[in-house]
Amino acid sequence: MSSAKSALLTLHLGAFLMGATGLFSKIIELPAWDITGYRTWIAAVVLFLWVWWRESHIGLKSLRDFGRMFILGVLLASHWVTFFYSMQVANIAVGMISLYAYPVVTVFLEPWLKRTKLDWRDVVSGFLVLVGIYCLVPEFDIDNNMTQGVIWGVISALTFAVRNLLLGHWFSKQSAARSMSYQVLVVALLMTPVLYLSPHQPTQHDWWLLLCLGVGFTAITHTLLGFSLRYLKAKTVGLVACLQPVYAVGYEIAFLHTYPDLSTLLGGSIIMAAAIYESLREHKKSAL
Repeated sequence: MSSAKSALLTLHLGAFLMGATGLFSKIIELPAWDITGYRTWIAAVVLFLWVWWRESHIGLKSLRDFGRMFILGVLLASHWVTFFYSMQVANIAVGMISLYAYPVVTVFLEPWLKRTKLDWRDVVSGFLVLVGIYCLVPEFDIDNNMTQGVIWGVISALTFAVRNLLLGHWFSKQSAARSMSYQVLVVALLMTPVLYLSPHQPTQHDWWLLLCLGVGFTAITHTLLGFSLRYLKAKTVGLVACLQPVYAVGYEIAFLHTYPDLSTLLGGSIIMAAAIYESLREHKKSAL
């Protein structure tokens, strides 16, 4: 089997596993920030051991790189906390679908970062995402759980898009595992005071779930993603990643017996269509 085919299979496996991360927001009896803290400490240890084994050293080139990694880690921490909190206050489907506004958020931010013109087709995609989000929100009432879930999901999408753009701008030649290990370590350090002050303590059951989340669904899945990025275009990776909300809804139905309502399916379909369109269009552009 060719490297490209192996990478594609690896990518699909990673997307399938990542779709399950939303389950942990419901089955671990801890706040979103506690889950993020424990998850990232576990993942940081695994990722640094992996980098040391694969690359024999774990350092960065300069103090500026360390500073940039800190900024990326802050953005990743914001993304993860708001992502999990979105699913906790609403449901997995709403949190995942809101997050996947990020490919369209990216196309609005990228021209500003690279000083290029905004394409009118990106404006159309952005409008479709707004329509999709409007369908997700049952009423514009801040006290409504679904509304809160969408708001936090969109914030998660924004921080994720900014982080991805800066990561590509600053560390395009850095190995994915090394880059991720430092970002995850920053998140873990930021969450340490929260864990220390938190009145919540994981049960033995929670610890097993946290280990599963930190090792299997954070360290391993991001390593799979990093492997796929070595042989596939980033836009191909982004397109396959758009399947994650579909997987997430499937997990929610299978394990929690929770079914998304019609407005969620409609809004999600519109948002996912816009995300897939953007990923396909960028993929075609990069192939020219």
